[in-house]
Amino acid sequence: MKHWHSRFGFALALLLSLALNCAAQSTNYLFAYFTGNGEDGLHLMHSRDGLKWSALNGGKSYLTPMVGSQKLMRDPCILQGPEGVFHMVWTTGWEGRDIGIAHSKDLINWSEQKAIPVMAHEPTAMNCWAPEIFYDAANKQYLIFWSTTIPGKFPETAGSAGKGRNHRIYSVTTKDFVSYSQAALFYDGGFNVIDATLVQDGSRFVMVVKDETELPTAKKHLRLATSDKAAGPYSKASDKFTMDWVEGATVIKINGEWMVYYDMYRDHRYGAVKTRDWKTWETITDKIDFPKGVRHGTVFAVSDAVMNKLRVNWRNALQQSAEWYSSAEAMQIAENVLLYQRDNGGWDKNTEMATPLAPAERAKILAEKDAPYSTIDNGATVAQLHYFAKVIAATKHEGIQAAFLKGLDYLLAAQYANGGWPQYYPLRKGYYTHITYNDNAMIGVMELLRAIAQKQPGFAFVDEARRAKTERAIAKGLDIILKTQVVVNGKKTVWCAQHDETMLAPAPARAYEKISLSGSESVGIVRYLMSVENPTPEISAAINAAVAWFEQAKITGIKVVEQRDESFPRGYDRVVVPDAKAAPLWARFYDINTNRPIFCGRDGIIKSTLAEIEHERRVGYSWYTNAPATLLQKEYPAWQAKQAHKR
Repeated sequence: MKHWHSRFGFALALLLSLALNCAAQSTNYLFAYFTGNGEDGLHLMHSRDGLKWSALNGGKSYLTPMVGSQKLMRDPCILQGPEGVFHMVWTTGWEGRDIGIAHSKDLINWSEQKAIPVMAHEPTAMNCWAPEIFYDAANKQYLIFWSTTIPGKFPETAGSAGKGRNHRIYSVTTKDFVSYSQAALFYDGGFNVIDATLVQDGSRFVMVVKDETELPTAKKHLRLATSDKAAGPYSKASDKFTMDWVEGATVIKINGEWMVYYDMYRDHRYGAVKTRDWKTWETITDKIDFPKGVRHGTVFAVSDAVMNKLRVNWRNALQQSAEWYSSAEAMQIAENVLLYQRDNGGWDKNTEMATPLAPAERAKILAEKDAPYSTIDNGATVAQLHYFAKVIAATKHEGIQAAFLKGLDYLLAAQYANGGWPQYYPLRKGYYTHITYNDNAMIGVMELLRAIAQKQPGFAFVDEARRAKTERAIAKGLDIILKTQVVVNGKKTVWCAQHDETMLAPAPARAYEKISLSGSESVGIVRYLMSVENPTPEISAAINAAVAWFEQAKITGIKVVEQRDESFPRGYDRVVVPDAKAAPLWARFYDINTNRPIFCGRDGIIKSTLAEIEHERRVGYSWYTNAPATLLQKEYPAWQAKQAHKR
């Protein structure tokens, strides 16, 4: 038992503390909203409890508006129909006689947007605001409703708002989103009304609306009406159940209580009330937490399958907004990253860290925490530590700080005395022991350590003793970079993707990764050298020599294309074709003696063209790159200018 506790005690304690905060229940609530004036389109945020909400997609739009009177996407309303498809309607502009509509199976990939001219038969209609969609199960059809002002109608409330606006709720129905009924009056409660939203509560239907009356005395609050049919008719509206100057209500039932969210647009924030009986209300505005900038939208529940596609994945987890790293979603991923951290402090590669884990999966990962090897290949360990640093900056979480430092200690321990880093540590037999530049493995480590050594933002929590170690580590790493630059006929060139850890000579890796000069990995090395603030003459000479080699090694007059070919397993082939106008390319590998591109299949036999190796390797590996182009055209000239200015 002591052995078990020593292995898992710290990890379990921290995992439990995170889990209690992140996963109290499994229901997924989404909120579709817009920001600004609706120019950039559909935004989504997520919550587990309906109180704390986190923007998805890094706060970026999922769908840009393309249709309608002003090509805006305001007031998005999303409903999942009985066929499983999501249907969205929205306001296309402040004026106009149409609404927008689109459909999606996953909320990511959307159909062609269309503008439905719902009020085209009313030539004086001023607008179509805040459309909503509801499935009328009794009639097996969709009900779409919105607010419109038609000048001259409803004279009893004329002048009740500015700019001649005097709204009522209108609707159309459709079964197939191809043909629509002609718009008809849906609700006239005897007052200027907008922003209707509809839910079913048992056998009755409840419609929440905004009393848009502004003159002579402003109301601008929410009321409700009921009916025994979705299509109405609806009752007289209740008294107000919110403060004044709110709009854009949306409603959902959570844990037996109806939550009504609304836009407190004068205060630039959201508010909410809740009820069980539509009579007694509790204000919960101080309990909800929305991202900044959220405007009128709709709330709805989705399955785990839908939610998993919308979540941040490990590929883009480092590209989110700073505030996202304190969100429930970010902490759930942090919990996973911690779970995957091995006892030696590092991580394995090619793991999707963001996917929610079932209990059995979590137990299996915990049981494997004492696996002997961790790696820096494919960004492993480095990416996890960068992620931890962002979460720490947002939360100051002490447990995650401890896990970060454990990972940092792993990287420092993995470095060879000569300054290089192996691909795996503890050392794993085979080419894994070589000093590994492949896929920027060692450069990624050095960039992270330099950020720590320089006390860059996000790394202030690292103690001075470890910071001093990182300074020494990057100094040794820089030294080995200079020592491993390949010299051919007395002339410095570039680097191999890996070098022998003892002799420092270029070394092979897998059967198709031969001793060679790298046209790919060498780019990252040169960029690192150019980022050294005060380069020594030796560093400058290494940069200049590598750039000269890139100029000599560039290939013109060809391009690499993917051609459809159903005879191959993947349905396509990758081929090199002539093209006099193509931008320059570089091969992944060059023969050290001839400086000619080389290609190799799993048989280990070097070929001179891509076409000569088997299809699986042809399409399953990156044999050409354009990465040196930016280095030569922009970065190197900028570096030269900077050095000239220093002189």
